Amino acid sequence: MKGFILAILVIGLTLVFGIYLADTMHTNFLATGTTGSVTNETLTAVNETGVTLNASLLSDGSCSAITECINNSAGSYATIPAANYTLTGCSIAYSGIEDTFGFNDTSWICSYTYTYTAETDSSTAAGTLVTSLAGGNAWITILIVVGFAVIVLGMLSEGLGKAASGAGTSAYTY
Repeated sequence: MKGFILAILVIGLTLVFGIYLADTMHTNFLATGTTGSVTNETLTAVNETGVTLNASLLSDGSCSAITECINNSAGSYATIPAANYTLTGCSIAYSGIEDTFGFNDTSWICSYTYTYTAETDSSTAAGTLVTSLAGGNAWITILIVVGFAVIVLGMLSEGLGKAASGAGTSAYTY
């Protein structure tokens, strides 16, 4: 019985170590600094407060540069000069001193470049392994229930065996 308890302890420690190792592999296999670009993202109501670009939703998404912005209001499609906007992180804001051209608080179409951390096949596989091991699979639950059943039955059978042979009372308190 002591061997079974020791085996459960070893299995538990191995499982925890496996989760830690797989999580470390998942992090190390990510492709950092992956570049991408967006062409013609539609932004509504761009003003001094700013509008967040979709690339910010990516893992570690960081917008690098705006390549072009076009005014999309009332079918004007006029190119917006770079002096009329600022890019901070992944937020673009209108920064024109005087809104002579009607760019403030209108719909824009912008193209830009960005960097992000991308999943690779290896990082995805390691992440799936972490999820599987940490997900409380049914086999872990079954192993624990069977383990407790073996312990309880072992204690009962030892106590009943001693009582039947007249060896006295069991060493276990029930």
